[in-house]
Amino acid sequence: MRALVCALAVVLMGAAPPPRMGREGRMLFEAAPERLAAQVGEWVTYQLDGGPQQGFVRLAIVGEEKDAKGRDAVWLEMEFGKHWELKSPLAQFRMLVTRDVGVSQEGVSRLFVTQGYEKVQEVDATALPFFFKPGEGEAPASRGPAPAAVDSLPAGADTTVLRGKPSRLMTLAGTVTAEPMEVRYRQLVLKRYWLSREVPVLHLAKIEFPSIKYALEMRDYGVDAKPRMVLPAPTDKKITLEPGTATPVLPSQLFPATPDSAQDKDPRP
Repeated sequence: MRALVCALAVVLMGAAPPPRMGREGRMLFEAAPERLAAQVGEWVTYQLDGGPQQGFVRLAIVGEEKDAKGRDAVWLEMEFGKHWELKSPLAQFRMLVTRDVGVSQEGVSRLFVTQGYEKVQEVDATALPFFFKPGEGEAPASRGPAPAAVDSLPAGADTTVLRGKPSRLMTLAGTVTAEPMEVRYRQLVLKRYWLSREVPVLHLAKIEFPSIKYALEMRDYGVDAKPRMVLPAPTDKKITLEPGTATPVLPSQLFPATPDSAQDKDPRP
């Protein structure tokens, strides 16, 4: 599970084409609530430790409106960078997310992307599935388990999710009351989550991957977010997957496999 390590590595290395919003970009949303009930203005910044370089990612709700199907939706901005304030982000995404579906191929109806100093471009509707479907050799992302009143929830033949009691958790952003969850494959601890209703946007306070010594932890949060991306004019050219146009690059095409996942293999000879 390279999770956001690969996504962050892509933007830190300055890859020109926008990366696919695959498993790497969806790690933050694995334990997301079933309904995205966050209010406009909510934002949270996470610090990523254990990857090639320390990095930061910021999520912010910067607007709300109906999508093309008349569903309640919010504008979610997602930024990656090497400084915690993300004043000069290395990559930015802005997506219109249906509240009842969430960040997925079915839930995102509009998407704007940019990297570095490149001009923001909207992704054509015909190309949206490419950004959210699993990549080559990649299993579909699974959502976190729904709240339940039991301490151990079966999540597969050899996988178990253990749920603990809410307790005080110290984070880089301060102390919050959080509910711990631990995902195990047989006796191996795959990952740990801490979920808290005190944390804006996704209620996610912290994630740990013990086997690779990788962690993502809330660093700052607030309720005064404003849009940061300057959107293009409606007549500007959109990103498509037509022959002869730039095709988004996959993290698996840029970086070799790491020992933590047998599925993350570089397809190049």
